[in-house]
Order: sequence, then structure tokens, then C-alpha cells
Amino acid sequence: MTVNKLIAALICAAIVVPGSARQKKAEKAGFDENHVVLSLGVLSDTHVDGVLTVPGYKFRMALLQLRDKAAQTDADGLDGVLIAGDLVNNPYQDPKHYAQMNSFRAIYESVLDPARIPLVFTPGNHDIYKEWTENTVKDVHNLYSRLGDGFFLSDLDKGARDTLGCRHCKIGDYHVLCIVPSSSRPTIQYPAAALEWLDATLKELTSAEPDRYVILLTHPMLDSTVYGSTLGAYWETSALDSLMNRYPQVITFSGHLHFPLNDPRSIWQGGFTAVGCGSVRYMAIENGGYEDMSSATVMKDANEFSQGLLLQFDRKGNARLVRMDFYNARPIGEDWTLSKPAADGSHLKKYTTAGRAAANSAPELCSLEVVPDGDKVSVAFASGKDDEFVHHYVLTLTGADGVSVTKKVLADFYRHPLPSGMKPSWEVPFTGLQPGKYTVSLTAFDSWGAESNTLIKEFTL
Repeated sequence: MTVNKLIAALICAAIVVPGSARQKKAEKAGFDENHVVLSLGVLSDTHVDGVLTVPGYKFRMALLQLRDKAAQTDADGLDGVLIAGDLVNNPYQDPKHYAQMNSFRAIYESVLDPARIPLVFTPGNHDIYKEWTENTVKDVHNLYSRLGDGFFLSDLDKGARDTLGCRHCKIGDYHVLCIVPSSSRPTIQYPAAALEWLDATLKELTSAEPDRYVILLTHPMLDSTVYGSTLGAYWETSALDSLMNRYPQVITFSGHLHFPLNDPRSIWQGGFTAVGCGSVRYMAIENGGYEDMSSATVMKDANEFSQGLLLQFDRKGNARLVRMDFYNARPIGEDWTLSKPAADGSHLKKYTTAGRAAANSAPELCSLEVVPDGDKVSVAFASGKDDEFVHHYVLTLTGADGVSVTKKVLADFYRHPLPSGMKPSWEVPFTGLQPGKYTVSLTAFDSWGAESNTLIKEFTL
């Protein structure tokens, strides 16, 4: 790092955007961690392909860390594990599937006893036939049989499981429901009978206990809820929205997208609560045209990543979600806490998109440096400051002829459990330039789309 860049980074480090530490402390105080009654690991997209492979190792590490984290505040430790689909990597019809399911089972049993700490899951597209079809229920039955009856001791509705592929399980005093799509294209849909079953079951459960949360697992995201749920028709579904809006006690957990839990948009509240599960195996991101991508939605460092959640309930019915970075073996940021369901819907106000976006502060930038070298330049800048973190940067280089080149740089927020670990500065090259006068501009954006001040530098090559 040059002296100028070091000074700039130190100057930026001195800029403090007003935070909300007192508010966060008060919010956290609503959950009573001295009286935890239930602890559930919540995962998605483990994509296990063997016991001794990297995905298998990541799955085992996730289970171990969830077990140990739960034991810190829960006297009887971890009570169950929920997985929102894609347990294994190859679909049911693939010859590798059977061995992968055996590996999945062996890893789970090497850490946890399924008879004492039940596993509840909904199948993902990788578990069946890459896409959901009218044959999905049949595929689901075959999938269930490969784990054996010992993995289904918490099921209460064997009929729904056998006829619809849906599950109704109970762990402690909390109910967990699972539903499986029956089509993928042009949109993800669910069988009418499955939707009727879900509606009837939710009505029965919430009528009996209106102030207790009910958990729903479904692999695809619910449209326009959490981070990533607007990526496209293959990734999210609008088939459940109207039904969920009738049950404010529901917390949905979904996967499929692999988006990082560091982003505050991974929890959403509207007529119900929706939570993204991240991914145990690797990360994906929106198609934002970022630099250093291996594909439109996958970063080059996507495998240096593994995330999930620890969901806990206290004796009053409040919930806490601890975001887990299994790759770095540390919790991510502040815990998300939910007060128990209230008849007036007040428990759904904390994590609304509109409310948090309105309270959000825009990022701040303070330094921009250009270093010419032959037919290229290096544009260096100190990382922006934000009340959460900078999500990405936009650099635009414009020549005297008006021709411009724009580069979008995704910040490294997904690599660090805390924003304080993010890199202090960046250097972005522009190559193949002709002699002449140029202008470079830099703007930072946070997760809510708030735009920083724009820094501009003119130079001659």
C-alpha cells in the first residue's frame, strides 16, 4: 500500500456514521437467552457428494458448530436440524444419488443422533430431478426411503407425507411444515391438494396457539421477500404469498439461491416473516455485472464460504436467529430477534423493507487516487464507510471523446462475519487506454440502494 493510500484509509477510518448500538442492545434484550426452550439449526443447500469431499466436510463442520453454539445458551443443547432443500448434489435418477444420500446420512449420524435430534427437511431440485415436475411426489417418496424410518420420528402426518410429499413435524412445542413444488416452468407451482393441506394445517395450528410461531420450509424463495427473491421465475415462487399473508405467525425458511446471510435483506417481514438460509456449500449473488465473477451470479471465491442459522425460542415465545459463518467459525453481525406473535401484528414491524430503508444512512467515500502506467491506470480508493457496510462500488472512466468504461466491484462483505474485517482499500485496473485526458468517478452503494457522495478525478495519460 502506498503512503497516500494508507493515509487515505486512516482518514476514512476516522469517519463514523452514527450507529444504533443502544437500539440494537435494547432490541436484543427482548430475547431471554437465560431461558431458551428450543434450539434448531437451519441450513440449506448442503449439496453433499461424499463423506470425505469438501461439501461433506462443510456439512459436518456446520453440524458441529451448530451443536456447540446451541449448548452455550440451551441447557439441553441442539434440539433439531431443519434443511430447506438440496441435501445432495445429484438428482434421484443419477447413479451417484444413492451413494450421496448414504454419505449425507453417515455425516449426520457421526455428529447427531436423528432419534434424539431430528432432521426435518424439504426436498430441493437437486434432490429429485433438477426441476420439479408432476412426478416430484414419487421422487420424494424414494428420497425419504433412502434415509429410513429413523429419520422421520418427529412426523405427525404420515398421510400427507405419503400422498403429497408434505410434512408436518413437531420438535418440542413448535410445529414445522414442509411443502414441495410440482412444477418449475414457466413458474414454480404447488399441487392444489398440497396448498389446501397447508392452509388447513396452518389454520388449525394458529387457531389453537395464536401467539406461537409456526415454521414452514420450502426450497424456492417466496417472491419479493428476502435478498435474492427477485432473481427470476426459476428461483422464487408467488404461489404461496396470499396463503402466507393469512398467517402472521409463520416464519418461512428457503434456500435455492445461496445468497449471503451477511446482507440485512436476508430477513423480511410483511404479512409474515421470511428468512433466507444462505448456503452451506457455496455462495451466489445477484446478476449485477460485477468484476471477478466465474459466472453471472457466482463469484470466483464462492467456495470460500459456508453459512446457516441457529434459531432459538425463549420461554416467552420470542425468537432469535444467530447467523452462522461456518467457514470462519464465527457468528455474523448482530442477531435477529423476533417478539412472539401479537394479534395486532406489531411483531411484523421490525424487519420491513420500507422501515429499514428509511432509517438507513448512505455510505461515505473520502479518497480516490489514479496511478497511470503506460497504457493502463490503477484506480485506488479507501473503502467506504456505512452504518452497515458498502455492498458494491461503481467506477466509471470517461475519455475526452466521451467514451466511457464502467466497472462494478462487489465489496467483500460476504467474506467477513463483521464489517470491521473488510479490506480497507481497493485497487482496480483499466487497461488498453489511448493517450489523452480522462475523468474517473467513484460511487458506493449499500444494500438498500443508498448512494454515497461521488468522487471525481481528472488525469492525463
